[in-house]
Amino acid sequence: MIDKNWFTPVRYSHLTRHSGPGSIVRDRNDWLTRVLDTRHWPQDEMVQLHAVVRVKEHLKIDQKLLLPPTAVLDDAKNLKVIGASIPIQRFPNWMTCKGCRKLHYKPWDNQDTPINELMFCQSCGTSTLEQISWCAVSSHGDLADVPWHRICHRGSNKRCDIEQGVAYLKIETVGRNKKVQCTKCNAEAGFVSSDFKDIHHYQGNERINPSISDTNITYTIIEVNDPRIYNAQNAQALVIPPESNVDRGSLAYKLSINSQLINAIKTADRPLLRKKLIKRAARGLECSVTDLMAAIDVSDTPESPTVPNIMSGDMYEDEYAALIIEEVFPENADFKTLHYTTEWSAYIDSLERDSDPAMFGHLIGQLISVERLRVIEVFKGFSRMASDSEDFSPTPVLPPDIDNSTNWLPAIELFGEGIFFCLNQEIISNWESNHSLRLRAQELIRRYENSDMKLQDDIEITPRFIMLHTLAHLIIRELESAAGYPAASLQERIYSSTSGEMMGVLIYTAVPDVAGSMGGIVELAKPKQFLRILSAAMNHADWCSLDPVCSEMEGQGPAWLNRAACHACSLVPDTSCRYNNTLLDRIFLKGSIEEGIPSLMDSVRDYYGKENI
Repeated sequence: MIDKNWFTPVRYSHLTRHSGPGSIVRDRNDWLTRVLDTRHWPQDEMVQLHAVVRVKEHLKIDQKLLLPPTAVLDDAKNLKVIGASIPIQRFPNWMTCKGCRKLHYKPWDNQDTPINELMFCQSCGTSTLEQISWCAVSSHGDLADVPWHRICHRGSNKRCDIEQGVAYLKIETVGRNKKVQCTKCNAEAGFVSSDFKDIHHYQGNERINPSISDTNITYTIIEVNDPRIYNAQNAQALVIPPESNVDRGSLAYKLSINSQLINAIKTADRPLLRKKLIKRAARGLECSVTDLMAAIDVSDTPESPTVPNIMSGDMYEDEYAALIIEEVFPENADFKTLHYTTEWSAYIDSLERDSDPAMFGHLIGQLISVERLRVIEVFKGFSRMASDSEDFSPTPVLPPDIDNSTNWLPAIELFGEGIFFCLNQEIISNWESNHSLRLRAQELIRRYENSDMKLQDDIEITPRFIMLHTLAHLIIRELESAAGYPAASLQERIYSSTSGEMMGVLIYTAVPDVAGSMGGIVELAKPKQFLRILSAAMNHADWCSLDPVCSEMEGQGPAWLNRAACHACSLVPDTSCRYNNTLLDRIFLKGSIEEGIPSLMDSVRDYYGKENI
């Protein structure tokens, strides 16, 4: 009988981020485990994503995109597993006694203890064991157990042989210092932030990339929750017309995502087996046998509609065009918009001419409700950062399968809705022509170029981008406080260009379920509700509870990539921001008299007076 405690549920969206291949996660039994690379995943149980030709081209991906496997434990049938699961291993392999502090290597190999029960020290016999929270990493992707014996005896004249399974080492804490001691020869050494080389032969540790010389690899001992240990590399793109117009409820589409089923029917060598497979497939697809056979005969349809003239660098341009162009969509389309621009203009014109809400309203060029969207998020690989990366050479990014031996990548699809708005082209063009504004932006650009931070998207940092990004964060925070949406459930996409006319923001919520959200964001896109949110966000840009300190800060956040932006005014949960909560500055919204930077409202009033709106 399978014990359900061997299985740990994890969110789909976590598998492309902090719980992806190569990461360390904590399971339901409080064990630290590492997620095995995709070579060990049950590919035969995974479903291929379709209608993603444009997405793959934009993200520069040649491999197939497969949904991670799902497994269900059926308690009514003796815990029978339905589906497939992602394999993990307990890691680190060392445990320490809470009483005598002695170290034990893989004690579960010698104790017949259920995975959900405590393990006891076989040395003192009374205290329980807990997993060591230290491991060794290299910037080439290696993740290994700490060579405690070697660390302890480094620099010591005494030599002790390694005794597998025998508790003779222990960890002691003296003040803030941690050290490992040998109870046989009394050798000891500190190990926090220690660096060393050539450990892959120690107690079964294996090199990720054996082609690299061991003399070039430095390992660093760090805690398993250290942010340097794992950095997921993922990419996102919207599915837009014509691919989004595919009818996902049609029998043809269902067959297209069940190619294995079709092949099994066509290659069945016995009539009875073929008949059995056809009946089973008809029940599963909820159609008649006649309809199924007719669909199979014409099942050589392409993966998705033809998508001409795709350029890898045009992802945001294509999405932007799809968002601003008004068209009629099929009922079951994965991408549907409703334009409120005409209603928005009429509503703003009905307000008192010199009021602040009217001024805020003239800042918006287009207002669009995204009633339905589908986002593809692909896990492209991961990196680790240890001491051998301090020469400022690029940190290698390892693919999900480590050695590029498979022809697929794990990916998820998210469904939801959002609000999209563009700013007034003439107002922003006038605003960003200010010389002092460009000088302030240049300082953030210089800091970013001198930092080791690499953002997910290939962006061009400009005054326009910084302003749009900061405004997006303020609106997300306002949606949380005024509309009741948790900020962690919202995400942003910034559309900004220097040579083109892109100056828009998409704020959306998306979940790994075809139902998406419940329409709350769509309601907030209506002119009256959105103006209230926009006005509150712009007012909050003027004053932070930590002002004047926040507004006058020379730098904040990672690598000082924020200026007037802190947790009290502009930062949002990391899951909501594509740019690591950096490149934010309220001065680009509220202006600065001392620096000669105009506020957005100054530019609106200037335009308002000239045009006599």
